[in-house]
Amino acid sequence: MSEPHPSLVERLSAAGYRYLETLPMNSDLVPVLVARYLTQLLPDEGRRDVVISHDKPDLTSVLNKTWGRLARESGLLSTSRRGASELLVGLDLAVDVPDEPEFERHRWVRVSAHEYCDIAGVGCENGVLGVGRNNPSFVMASLDGRVLLAAGYWQIGVGFAVITDPGRVLSFRDHAKRLTSFPFVEAAQRDWAERWVRTVSSEDESIQRRDSPRSDAG
Repeated sequence: MSEPHPSLVERLSAAGYRYLETLPMNSDLVPVLVARYLTQLLPDEGRRDVVISHDKPDLTSVLNKTWGRLARESGLLSTSRRGASELLVGLDLAVDVPDEPEFERHRWVRVSAHEYCDIAGVGCENGVLGVGRNNPSFVMASLDGRVLLAAGYWQIGVGFAVITDPGRVLSFRDHAKRLTSFPFVEAAQRDWAERWVRTVSSEDESIQRRDSPRSDAG
């Protein structure tokens, strides 16, 4: 399955995101299920949080504006040749499919963001970005995968977590390795996680060889 169900595209559009394409499961792009682990990381692993109190007045508007600010400041957004702001959204493409698939099928989809995105209102209410108004649950990435932004609802508040260069974070790699053995995860995603770990590990080895001091012969 390479395309989301039309109703999923419609719900994205209602939240302020125009669907452009579904990306292949490239080994240089962190798998969606691995990226979602961002909310489990610790601050000393590079995670940066913005948490807003549940009883904050006009919470929907505050969350939407906070997302917009973080998206710009973190480098989540890329500008297309037409001037549109683009990013990746992690979606389960098995959602809304008439014959319910056996597995969830998480993929990155490339979207363009409208000037104002209603993630906390419409996006959460229609289920594409959350599970009820002001209860966001999603992960997004920059087009190159170097910036991740996840949303969550916690006891202390609701908000966002951001991290850069996920390939360097050992907890992401460990989680990806665990995913490869989960029988309830789609085989294609297990393979994706395994290939991603190999790719980032190989990049580390290349950097270490490049930076290691060379002894002069003779």
